[in-house]
Amino acid sequence: MVQKKKHLLIGIWLLCAVLIALVFLSGVLDRQKTWTDMPYLMMRFDGGLSRDTAAYYGLMNDGPGLNLPAGTYRVKWSIEGDGGNRLLITTENGVQAVPGEIPLETGKAQGEAAFVLEQAAQGVDIAVSYDSGSYIRVDDMRLYSPMYRDHAFTFALLALALCALYTLYLRGALTPARRGRLILISLAVLIASGPAFKDTVCIGHDTTFHLVRLCNLADGLAHGQFPVRLGGFSYNGYGAITSVFYPDVFLYPFALMMNLGASLPYAVNLFFIAVNIGSAAAMYVAAKRIFKEEWAAVCASILYTLSIYRVSDVFTRYAFGEMTAMVFLPLFLLGLYEVVLGDKARWKMLGVSAACIYLSHMLSTLICALTAVGLCALFIVKIVRERRLMAIVKAAAVAGLLCAFQLVPFVQYSLQDIGAQELAKDPAFYAISPAQLFLLGAGELSLDPRDISLSTFALEIGLPLLVGAALALYIAATAEKKEERNAIGLLLAAAGCAFAFMATTLFPWSHVRVLTRGLSDYLQFPWRFLMMTAVCFALAGGWGCAKFARGHGEQMAAAVLCVAALSALPTLTDEARNPEYIAFGETVSPNLAYTEYTIPCSETKPTMIQDVLVQGDMQITAYQKDGTTITAQIDAKEDAYVTLPLFGYDGYRVELNDQALGWTLGENNRLQVNIPAGAQGELRVWFAGKGVWRAAEGISLAAALGLIALALRKRWA
Repeated sequence: MVQKKKHLLIGIWLLCAVLIALVFLSGVLDRQKTWTDMPYLMMRFDGGLSRDTAAYYGLMNDGPGLNLPAGTYRVKWSIEGDGGNRLLITTENGVQAVPGEIPLETGKAQGEAAFVLEQAAQGVDIAVSYDSGSYIRVDDMRLYSPMYRDHAFTFALLALALCALYTLYLRGALTPARRGRLILISLAVLIASGPAFKDTVCIGHDTTFHLVRLCNLADGLAHGQFPVRLGGFSYNGYGAITSVFYPDVFLYPFALMMNLGASLPYAVNLFFIAVNIGSAAAMYVAAKRIFKEEWAAVCASILYTLSIYRVSDVFTRYAFGEMTAMVFLPLFLLGLYEVVLGDKARWKMLGVSAACIYLSHMLSTLICALTAVGLCALFIVKIVRERRLMAIVKAAAVAGLLCAFQLVPFVQYSLQDIGAQELAKDPAFYAISPAQLFLLGAGELSLDPRDISLSTFALEIGLPLLVGAALALYIAATAEKKEERNAIGLLLAAAGCAFAFMATTLFPWSHVRVLTRGLSDYLQFPWRFLMMTAVCFALAGGWGCAKFARGHGEQMAAAVLCVAALSALPTLTDEARNPEYIAFGETVSPNLAYTEYTIPCSETKPTMIQDVLVQGDMQITAYQKDGTTITAQIDAKEDAYVTLPLFGYDGYRVELNDQALGWTLGENNRLQVNIPAGAQGELRVWFAGKGVWRAAEGISLAAALGLIALALRKRWA
């Protein structure tokens, strides 16, 4: 019987793989965006209107002003005229369409042609140029995007998920009780992911920055970098080292999907769903381990998944880094619990979760570090008496080794004064009113301009978490016997209150700023501490709800789901209907206005200049730019300088016929190559990184493989 099930599973997985391969290879589910409203919104006159005087010669229109990713596009038209007229394809950020001019055949109305955008383009316009003839009539014009594989990826993911569930079922792991718990948690995830089930990505607080990060990462992967340090999407192709300062390890799968044919909105929405699934799973694991109670874990998972601060992080703030860090926060608290109060032999959980948080968001790492210091200080006697210090040291060492590949380039570039110092903010100014903590759906309320401490978006604790934490306190206060789990629930509730206090104007942030000599400014917003309130109250609330149910955990979990969903749905609905968005087939503008993580004194506006500047008698032919790699054939009659459309970050390498050449920073910190007289042949410029980075990457890889080997050895033992 066991062998029969094994063969059945192998057959199912093979069938799944074959079906997925057929879907991708056949393109049966591929789709494209068609812009059909161009004659009306772009042309600004009705289709069929005749132009019969020379006074109308020239460009008849502008628009549609689309931000489009690199790729091959097709334009189809119905334009009739008796002269030699043209379609002109232009962009706002200097990217050249190939071809940029499409002739219209005299007397022929129907036509179509393809053009290529080799880089992401901002403000793509397709204009009708009325150059000659006695009349021109424009009846229709349509633009077609490249084919996207969004539906194919959806099919593949659903097929894999169903196979995984069926595998668990056949192996007996998916018992009736577990199926019930899975349904409740899955519904919480589904509700929390509501705004992601559409073809658009709404514009929130940090949408532009993080979408550019994702596109920059995809560009780096597409051009052979791994790990990616410098992508060639940002700043109109001049490149940015955002990946060094804003870790994006957990964005790699979604950037890779974009390179394999997924659209930007699809990849982003799938990322949000993955974050919600990960948050629910991590909280379930942490709560179950800490409280050893299934329904406490289910309630905690639901509370955390639908907590208003976490939901706002995803769909209001679009804080990619912080929302990813919140996936691992429950596991981080579990790791802290183990090394300080639980089984100190489980120190690896703390090290790995701390590394994952650092590789998600540096500011969240700072908050976690403060949390760890506070807890260790509170239980220092226990730590020393039970010899737990070594477990903490080992966890910190593992985290450092796993993050070495990210830390080394970060430190090197920081020493070159590259960073985001302009983002530092006085935390006292951004602390919130204590009243904010008890609001419900602050984004729906009008703002009193006389009280700037009341924010215009949801920064509340939320009713479900408040009630859950209160139940944990109730259980602890009414217990007739001392129980460790009640004490843990009480500690978590108290910690959540402390973090909420730190988010408000009651906390002396002005004094903290003086004591830290302004270092606290890098925290930016004290209300970030509400992420810790959410995870602490969810853990405590899960235990409080399950215990209060007195054996009716199923009914309590259902009630928690209803209350949590009703509290989160107004915000989710509001964000899903946001009128500002990036549509399927479009991309974010690569023309950034800010100068975060750039070489000091760089300006962004001149990056719209894509020209290669040559000083001296030198010819350039066969010029090709692919991301941050440039190749060209040169012939220098005298000493010359060539300035390329790339920011000259440390780590570039320049070769002429495989021989190294020197380079410096030119105008606006562009990479400037020194060409000696008589030089002739192939010039190649690419970002090679630094040798010490390879060593750091080796250290991190060895640490990761070592942890995997230890886990496998323990399982096989």
